[in-house]
Amino acid sequence: MRSIITLGLLLLSTQVYTQTNYEIVINSPEAYQGNLFFQKGGDPPKNVMIISPEGEELFVENWGMKGWDFKVNDNNHLTYFDRSSKGWFVMDSLQQVVDSVYCLNGYEADNHDFIALPNGNYVLFAYDMQPYPMDLIVEGGNPNAMVEGLIIQELDSDHNLIFEWSSWDHFDVLENPYFEPWTQEEFNFIHTNSIDIDFDGHFIISSRNMDEITKIHRTSGEIIWRWGGAMNEFDFVNDYPFTHQHTLRCLGDNKYLLYDNGNYSTDFTGMPNYSRAVEYVLDTIAMTCTQTWEYVHPDFLFTPSIGSTQRLPNGNTLIDFGNLQLLETGSILVEVTPDNEVVFQLEYDNGGNLYRAHKFDWFFYDNTENVQVIEDRDRVLVSIFNTLGQEVEKQCNTLQFYLYSDGSVDKVFSVQN
Repeated sequence: MRSIITLGLLLLSTQVYTQTNYEIVINSPEAYQGNLFFQKGGDPPKNVMIISPEGEELFVENWGMKGWDFKVNDNNHLTYFDRSSKGWFVMDSLQQVVDSVYCLNGYEADNHDFIALPNGNYVLFAYDMQPYPMDLIVEGGNPNAMVEGLIIQELDSDHNLIFEWSSWDHFDVLENPYFEPWTQEEFNFIHTNSIDIDFDGHFIISSRNMDEITKIHRTSGEIIWRWGGAMNEFDFVNDYPFTHQHTLRCLGDNKYLLYDNGNYSTDFTGMPNYSRAVEYVLDTIAMTCTQTWEYVHPDFLFTPSIGSTQRLPNGNTLIDFGNLQLLETGSILVEVTPDNEVVFQLEYDNGGNLYRAHKFDWFFYDNTENVQVIEDRDRVLVSIFNTLGQEVEKQCNTLQFYLYSDGSVDKVFSVQN
């Protein structure tokens, strides 16, 4: 039975801001029982937040310029971007910052995506604007044009550079027809917004402004294939091409999940632009692309920027319709089953935009709350309740309330060692 939880929670801040509310309107037992992680964008305060499966706010902090892309990374640590220092921070389960990571060779890290690997390596990227004589390339071109490049770096655990890739060796500004006739003063023609590691260990990047997903050899730097956009090498068998996509994620065996913003979907569908989550499988021999699943919101929501998808451990998909300002509302976050049944939905008021959102079976460890051994001999544990007030057995990695014989109650989050 679907349970409806209405929260209407006011976000807290030490500064005086107009508050932005959100509401969890659907939360069924079929939803993945992990905690929800995101940083609220849009109107201040821009809190980082962790929300329990029951809708309880477990962690709410305003970190100022820090917190962008707040998530649990592949090394089982929290990571987030600092827009002030242009670096990525790594935080352990004791809320200790254990590392900060910056691009080398004079580049400034970009805030869109970052990988912290279990072996201690880090993968990050930077935009690289350089002057380029476009008058030598096209008639009427600007001789002092600024053209965007991309730099990918992999660092080892000691922050030594072990791989660097430059788009200047592989991409050409004329490969983006949106800028035709290429006479502008500035060309942000790549705008990479996500990076992942494929099943065979090579890099996959999503470049929004090119409508392209590119696979790059992790040691030689050679391009393995190009999918989407003007340089597309694959035949879309049963679907139209994605446009201005976000958050490409590898699912293994040439399967890929992405958030298709659909900024030019009207060119293919004849309908007003709308966004969707979509999964594909690639045949790299026949060079075909087959859609295997998609989710389009019943209201055909369109987000011209940001947004994310995440395939959850139970097979559900979390989808962040992250920028709905054109509809005068905030983000709508939905979790759907493989059959597209909505089992979780969070809605922000206008002014609340979510760049990305994720669910993880993870929370901070506080050894003062580990009640494996009760040191207080003057009271006896009587009952344990979940956040809905239901009596339950002790469970790790979830918020619970312990009722003692003296009538006291402790809020407990115990962690499986």
